[in-house]
Amino acid sequence: MRVTLLTAWFILLAAVPASADYKSGVVAYECGEYETAFREFKRLAEKGNAKAQMMLATMYETGAGVRRDYAEAFKWYLYAARKGEVEAQFMLAQMYYEGRGGPKDYAEAIKWCTIAARGGHVYAQYNLGVFYEHGRLTTLNKAEACKWFLKAAHGKVPEAQFKVGLCYVNGDGTSLDLVQGYMWLDLAAANGSKAAAKTRDVIAVNMTSDQIQRGKELVRFRSTGKTVAK
Repeated sequence: MRVTLLTAWFILLAAVPASADYKSGVVAYECGEYETAFREFKRLAEKGNAKAQMMLATMYETGAGVRRDYAEAFKWYLYAARKGEVEAQFMLAQMYYEGRGGPKDYAEAIKWCTIAARGGHVYAQYNLGVFYEHGRLTTLNKAEACKWFLKAAHGKVPEAQFKVGLCYVNGDGTSLDLVQGYMWLDLAAANGSKAAAKTRDVIAVNMTSDQIQRGKELVRFRSTGKTVAK
């Protein structure tokens, strides 16, 4: 954040403590010294520090060292979200969707979820995929669902990897491709998805040995970066 001040020496003196105070607030928070953390975050948040606003919102939402107050959490998430904090944008979408800190507002929920997803938040990307998949809060669009699931899958969200696997296996929102489907299902299984492991084994019955081998090579490439044999 650029602040116009009269003298350069004052800019230096003002900037360094603000950064140091935020870091000390984070350290205090991680150590469970919530009173200290709250004091530092609140002071900085009131001065417009987006990261401090995000942390202050988190403390109000979880009741960490302060009385839980969803309305205050919502307020500070909104401030931080408007300043571009992607995590705050994601949390704001959740609060609008669930009606925490204020009335439910699905239009705002999908708006902030989309902003967070475009900003690279992998769980926002997954949620947006679910919205498009079921036509919830927005128009049903399988291709858009698959697109957002794929972005989240690249971010190693196992639920998204499973969804992408299903997209390829069923040709739902994308072209039917059992090899790609096998790869994503296997990756999801490796990340703990039992449903993906079961589905992978089911589709393997209808795949040739060459297709399965190709799928395994793609998994190895995704996992290790080693070149896939032609």
